[in-house]
Amino acid sequence: MKKSWNPIETWAQLKSPRPTRPAQSHAQTWQNSTSTRLNAIETCSIVLPVYNEQACIRQTFEAILRYLETHPNFTFIFVNDGSSDRTKEIIAAGIHLAKMPQIQLISYQPRAGKGYAIRRGVEYADGDLICFLDSDLAYSLAHLDLLVKKLQTCDVVIGNRSLMRSSQKDVKPSRKIADKIFNFLSRKILNLQYSDMQAGLKGFRKSAAKKLFFYQTLTGFSFDVELMYLAENWGYSIGEIPAKVSEKHQKKLSKVNLIQDSIKMLLDLLKIRFNDQLGRYQ
Repeated sequence: MKKSWNPIETWAQLKSPRPTRPAQSHAQTWQNSTSTRLNAIETCSIVLPVYNEQACIRQTFEAILRYLETHPNFTFIFVNDGSSDRTKEIIAAGIHLAKMPQIQLISYQPRAGKGYAIRRGVEYADGDLICFLDSDLAYSLAHLDLLVKKLQTCDVVIGNRSLMRSSQKDVKPSRKIADKIFNFLSRKILNLQYSDMQAGLKGFRKSAAKKLFFYQTLTGFSFDVELMYLAENWGYSIGEIPAKVSEKHQKKLSKVNLIQDSIKMLLDLLKIRFNDQLGRYQ
């Protein structure tokens, strides 16, 4: 009789000892201690939307465990957006083994979209600062320190891939074209002048996050542009940090369909404009 799959047993078998840290220079030690002092000022909730990520979610989980060793004031909230694979079971098994209250899981069915998943996570989050990050770590956890630092002087902070020239050197041409089309339409329809609004890396002060996501209506591809539009119109201060896309993520197969996605972008942007004119954001 075939043995049933046990995620906890699988974790126990696969889990490897954490590597010993190399000796640090005085400069590195000073940088790390400065970052730790800064992070200790406020609590931070990090929302990670997940959908069918069983191939990489264990690596993400273990990276978070390492990160929490030096950032105990952080909480990571996985939001399972109706995955049909073993993503939920793998995360739940990791939480069971780690026994750390700083890692939490929200799960629901059916799939409702990335924007909806992040909104659910923000509603649940209780940190002084609330951020969201792609769960495949297309942007490394090191970016969180930059977000937190920038949020000391801004209400909203966004990751900008164009501030890192090397960040998109291997990105597929179809993706680059889609991004340019979207940025052009955003400028023309919503008068948003940012060069990159769709990196999966953003942070908010708690009061700003709760209000912005309360009024969010889009749950798909363009949800974060709606957030930027509201933040701009409501007078929140907005900052940017460089966002470096991991080399592994740059080489992933692009799912962008230029024609279909461009039409979706246009319709979403028009919906934002119409919602504003109809007073739905008031």
